[in-house]
Amino acid sequence: MKPVLTAVIDIDATPQAVWDVLTDFAAYGEWSTFSAAEGTAQVGNRLTMRMPGMTFRPTVTVATPGRELRWVGTLGVKQLFHGQHSFVLSPNHDGTTRLTNHEEFSGALVTLIRPFLRTPKNDGYAAFNKGLKQRVEGRTELGPGV
Repeated sequence: MKPVLTAVIDIDATPQAVWDVLTDFAAYGEWSTFSAAEGTAQVGNRLTMRMPGMTFRPTVTVATPGRELRWVGTLGVKQLFHGQHSFVLSPNHDGTTRLTNHEEFSGALVTLIRPFLRTPKNDGYAAFNKGLKQRVEGRTELGPGV
């Protein structure tokens, strides 16, 4: 069974407002305590992602504004370590957006790192979601274009 990390949060904003913050990689340092990013959310583009203890260069495979951002990263070759990360934005009936932050891992190295993928004290995916929520909702309260 592949290791999977998933964190879900509801954000009091439209999917497009969430997308705008999610894909503003240059601003991650202003609100994310978990990661920094460089690049553009366009299919085929390579991003530079910095997380505690590692830097990697995933390739964007899906970039549907207001709906889904997905990328794939490998360490060495796919058989060593392969991670497929997605952010899915789903509109809720009350006008909020459900963000599902999800990653699946595979490859020979996964067995070695499985114990470190998620611990209660170090849940970076939930921390990322919380920071994103605060950033989006803060911008929404200030009005459009802020």
